[in-house]
Amino acid sequence: MTSFAVERSGGTLAPPDADLTGDCGLLIPAFDEESRVGAVVQTALEAAIGPVLVVDDGSTDGTANRALAAGAWVLSLPKNRGKGGAVAAGAGALRTDYLLLVDADLVGLTVEHLISLARPVLSGTVDTTRGICYGSRWQTTAAQHLSPQLNGQRALRREALLAIPGLAESRYGLEILITNAARREGWRTLDIPLNGVAQVMKEEKRGLLAGLRARAGMYRDILIALLRRDTP
Repeated sequence: MTSFAVERSGGTLAPPDADLTGDCGLLIPAFDEESRVGAVVQTALEAAIGPVLVVDDGSTDGTANRALAAGAWVLSLPKNRGKGGAVAAGAGALRTDYLLLVDADLVGLTVEHLISLARPVLSGTVDTTRGICYGSRWQTTAAQHLSPQLNGQRALRREALLAIPGLAESRYGLEILITNAARREGWRTLDIPLNGVAQVMKEEKRGLLAGLRARAGMYRDILIALLRRDTP
């Protein structure tokens, strides 16, 4: 990645002349997702909604190269900032009016899922959409029904996202901050069913002990976000 020495939002953009303009950008934060990010990027490109930007959040594997090979633009961060930091960096790099946030570890994602998330926001019917995964792995379905506010598949206006206090420092508390902002600002919100979509568990990605540590860190970040108090 050293050949692409263009600094954008504290990271290196590849290729440096990437066109990050348009109505809606697809933003995919990714950390050590080499084996999964390519399929998500391919689906995002097939949806033809707008530029596809993967934010490589200080990965230790070939995530950035795999995303580039699949056809995405890539913003590589020199060190891990957590999900909130990666999304903040990507939103700052993109120059689109709207964003569609998509997790890099999704399985079963289709073009129709992405279009169904983006269309209500782009048409002005609502201010934000939130995807609800079901019908695939029972772990994902159960988690989505118990805590839909934690789902990472969202569409919203880019400026509204960047205006959320604490976004860059939120790490896994990102979705809580978006949910709280929607409630505080009175955003019109629509839940979109994502039939057949699931996520790969942290314990599967990193092994049992490392996965449990990552999960504990996620719960810590979520708790911090839940306890946060922002003035309307």
